[in-house]
Amino acid sequence: MADKRLTPALENYLVTIYKLSKNDGVTRVSEIAKVKNVSYPSVTTAVKKLAELGYVEHQRYGFVKLTRKGKRVAVTIHNGELRVKYFFMYVIGFPEKWAQQAAELLIYGLDSETRRQLRRFYAIMIDFDETKTEKLIKFLKEQREKLGIKNVPKEALKLKIRLKEDD
Repeated sequence: MADKRLTPALENYLVTIYKLSKNDGVTRVSEIAKVKNVSYPSVTTAVKKLAELGYVEHQRYGFVKLTRKGKRVAVTIHNGELRVKYFFMYVIGFPEKWAQQAAELLIYGLDSETRRQLRRFYAIMIDFDETKTEKLIKFLKEQREKLGIKNVPKEALKLKIRLKEDD
């Protein structure tokens, strides 16, 4: 296999396998295809790649089972998906269905540093109150320093003004 990395699509399959196998520890290609609304051959191809990468165990016509490595990665990605979903629900106010869709679009393919930053931001924002103001200010300053930005660019501030106009 030429490409030895976990792509966003494979991450999505891995999390789907994790969700489906939570109760019994295993799932089947047919269950994955049904949940993802894709063909059996598409699932088989993805499962084969995941097996080659060491994330799942699978025998032809048999069960699909996460390896220890696969479960660890799936749990990490799934928790990130939940953080983004809950952020959109409880901080932004999205309905659950929209929050889930947004989370699925955003989370797959992120590198570990980006995921770490999302965890930090989530920890501050999910139950934000006046006691976390300093943490939020520190977090924002750190992010701007990483990007070499002292102040928010004018084009970003213009959108803030437009937001007031939209109301």
